[in-house]
Amino acid sequence: MIVGLIMVGSVIGATSALAALILGHSIWIALLIYSAVGALSVLAGAAALALRADPEEWTEPSSASALIRTQRG
Repeated sequence: MIVGLIMVGSVIGATSALAALILGHSIWIALLIYSAVGALSVLAGAAALALRADPEEWTEPSSASALIRTQRG
């Protein structure tokens, strides 16, 4: 999972750095953009995966007893 996040972050960072070079920035600014955007995209992807809903919450109740609500009195 981590390897996939790093690969996606590298591709996004490299695309951003290439765009910076095409727009006329120096190689150092492109390297800075590559590092910053790549790291931020890896962190954002990891946060999105960590905070996603539990798959067990997506399933519907399978038994009739799960449909019975308990009453608090």
